[in-house]
Amino acid sequence: MEIKLDLLDLETKNKLGKDTIVTIINDPVYHKAKKYKAVSASLLIKNEIDLTKIDPKNTKIIFECRDGYKPEMPLELFLKANPYLAFQDSDAPQGAKWETIVKNGNEMNAEPFYIVYTSVSEKDTRYKWPYNLVKIYLEPLNKSTLELYPLKNRKLESGYTLFKNQCLTCHSINGIGGTMGPELNYPKSVTEYWKENELVDYVVNPSSFRTKVKMPTLGITKQQSQEIVDYLKYMSENKKKL
Repeated sequence: MEIKLDLLDLETKNKLGKDTIVTIINDPVYHKAKKYKAVSASLLIKNEIDLTKIDPKNTKIIFECRDGYKPEMPLELFLKANPYLAFQDSDAPQGAKWETIVKNGNEMNAEPFYIVYTSVSEKDTRYKWPYNLVKIYLEPLNKSTLELYPLKNRKLESGYTLFKNQCLTCHSINGIGGTMGPELNYPKSVTEYWKENELVDYVVNPSSFRTKVKMPTLGITKQQSQEIVDYLKYMSENKKKL
């Protein structure tokens, strides 16, 4: 079961819902107070999808962004948080729809949509704040788990969990995950052409290898990075042709 909402299509058909102004006390993307024109994201989903036919407790919501970022979170958690779908930045400079985002020296744009919350702490990593959002998917909560979990070596579970939480939103394995960064397993695993010790160090601190690198510093230890690399080595022996 996969359900998709094309947000640009819904906007064209004037089906996003009633708009309002929302204030975010400490926006985690802009790092300051912000105001947006927005619609209720939970009401939009309820209007477009018959939730009586799915189990929110066993369903996840996946956000597809233009830049390939693809975060996900439990649908039940998302709906309870009273999320908003922002479509315009009220604080944008005159003549612009959105204020430019500056991150690691790179300039980005939040358009066309940005998920925000008025009652969620920006420090709570369970909640995702995707911008330049274009589509929303609903899938079974355990879909990626079934395909990516290291069933043949459960000692690698910690590396799998770290990869799922830290890397899967930007990178894919066997076609599952984000596309902001490269596919890491097919046709060649990243572990097949990187020196292992350098790959471990790169995951810990990408900017020590490349200037203006898009990959952020994840805040993980060298041991945690090694666990991620060990998991990637396992997956290199479990490739799936794309």
